[in-house]
Amino acid sequence: MLYSFRDQKPAPLPFRIRLSNGFTRTEPASFTAEEILDAGYIGPYTEPAFDAATEQLLWVDGAYVIEALPPPIPTPRWVDFSAVIMAMPAINVMLGAVLQAAPGLYGGLVVGLQNASEGDSRVFLNSWHAAIAMTLVIEELITTVQGVAGEFDLPEAFIEALAP
Repeated sequence: MLYSFRDQKPAPLPFRIRLSNGFTRTEPASFTAEEILDAGYIGPYTEPAFDAATEQLLWVDGAYVIEALPPPIPTPRWVDFSAVIMAMPAINVMLGAVLQAAPGLYGGLVVGLQNASEGDSRVFLNSWHAAIAMTLVIEELITTVQGVAGEFDLPEAFIEALAP
């Protein structure tokens, strides 16, 4: 038997309950319905049947609710993103301009993209923003890279951080 305490999801009664007069009772099998109610528990509840493979059981406003499981969060495909980005002619034109203007920044972009493919995008984003500040990245390229990042299920925070 399941009981709700302070509107929390129902659970089995604890071994010890505290009554409103301060006394405690132990041994759940001996609790009376009045004692259970006096201790602040409401119930009993029974979990409804549901398909755990496709549904989730929630406790909402004092009642069980069965909802479809949300779609799984797609796995970011950083390596594929990096490969596509590095093959884009517009990226290579931009990288050529960066190499001419700031060779160290070029290294930060290339190494940062590799790090991003391993899940750490900080170096890439810092270098990317430095290139934007130097006006070496055009707005159209930013939008294109954001679109590609979305196609490869990269985190929304990363996609938003691509913009200045």
